[in-house]
Amino acid sequence: MEQFANSFLNSLSEVDGFILKRGSPSSGFKNVKVYPRMEKSSPVGKGPGFFGEAVLRKFPNLPIEDEMRLLNYRIREHFLTKLFTLARFRDVKKSGRIRELIRFHSENKYLLTAYSQKELRILGKIAANQKQKQFGEILEDYETHLHLALARTPSIGANVNVMFKIMGYFSHQLLKEEKSFFLESIDRYRAGRLAMIANLSVLRAWIVRFKEEYLMTQTFLQPYPEELTDLDPVASEFGKKDM
Repeated sequence: MEQFANSFLNSLSEVDGFILKRGSPSSGFKNVKVYPRMEKSSPVGKGPGFFGEAVLRKFPNLPIEDEMRLLNYRIREHFLTKLFTLARFRDVKKSGRIRELIRFHSENKYLLTAYSQKELRILGKIAANQKQKQFGEILEDYETHLHLALARTPSIGANVNVMFKIMGYFSHQLLKEEKSFFLESIDRYRAGRLAMIANLSVLRAWIVRFKEEYLMTQTFLQPYPEELTDLDPVASEFGKKDM
């Protein structure tokens, strides 16, 4: 199995992430019962399956989840966001152009703000290329810190902070009733009674209304295709962190 796993993974040309089978002795990536021998015996602990371990070893920075954990709204949202962000970055690498990296950084500014302001600042300096490095070296540095930035799910508070920053672009043009409605929606999001997509939809409507072209490019507002957006109105932002 180990030989097959390594051979299969080495044969992949491009991959952006993995969805693995929950509890599978082969493809599970965590909490799989580990037995000391092939014969009937008691488990000695838990860990990844054979294939799952090979995936984690070869692709430690890619989004990797099991099918059941993806039923959790926030886990699924983070998985898809990381998946499509890294896929977009792959296109930047293929372009071979520094201006594409600068555009990528600009369009992901508020997404990265929610994930890690510390890494955002570092990424900004790398993209600015103040040390006049070669493009390949710049990409390597940027990719390292992009992985660090996307390592953890952004907190509810960080998402709220970014939504308020975006609202600030046109808050002086909004009616009092519109502001109150949005603030109430934010409170419901904080309390876990409303999915973030509802608040993002309001912000997108205002961005179109007030023609804020810079914000129209921000991936924070739609980090992955709309077809993958959870439309369940009772979907919770909360739940067990590790299902």
